[in-house]
Amino acid sequence: MKDVSIVLCPFENNDFFKRVFNQIVIRTRYDLSRIEIIVVDNNTQPELQRDVAEFVRENAELCTIKYIANNNEGQLAQATNKASEVAESKWFVYLCANDTYIYDPRWLQYLTGNLSDDDYDAGYRIAGTVTPWPNHLSEDKHFHVQGAVFIAFTEYMRENPYSLEYPFDYCDVMHSARCLEQGYQIKHLPRICSHMGDATREWHDGNRQSKQYLIAHVHGLAQFP
Repeated sequence: MKDVSIVLCPFENNDFFKRVFNQIVIRTRYDLSRIEIIVVDNNTQPELQRDVAEFVRENAELCTIKYIANNNEGQLAQATNKASEVAESKWFVYLCANDTYIYDPRWLQYLTGNLSDDDYDAGYRIAGTVTPWPNHLSEDKHFHVQGAVFIAFTEYMRENPYSLEYPFDYCDVMHSARCLEQGYQIKHLPRICSHMGDATREWHDGNRQSKQYLIAHVHGLAQFP
């Protein structure tokens, strides 16, 4: 059993997916033997699928990699569910395979250290960037963990799969809503930035210097080296 399963779901963005994968391998100060990377290939074009499968084979010696061909069935929701079904770990970490950028190699220690056994006992199940959003299930619970970068307990993810009624948009909102409906807690991690806005060169360069955020997802980060 591993410590962490890191999930990537490429979908018609193979170059960006490879960039995020390489950042994980190069910029993670964590024993790679304690990590598995689960690649759920949502590409529908055969040439893109072959490209991802070959990339996984070429990098198989770097760490444990599991490859699943999903063909975008059920979109992101089903891809995430398939990853949780095969994950053999304590923690489940999802990273957007497009606009994730790792700024500091301590990012994974930070995530796992802030979703601890004590957090589990206190009722926390998912952690990341918590933002307000009407969740459509409960009028008094207007918060969710942004789905582009988050950590959760693997067992919880397996027992609480994403709803296929929300295959892409709002899948993270509804997942957090169900978490809260069951009486569990979601945890805000201030050194993660998972934001749906647009990244600027100034913001990116500033965070590279300050490392206010150890890891971030902001639309457009894929363009920056």
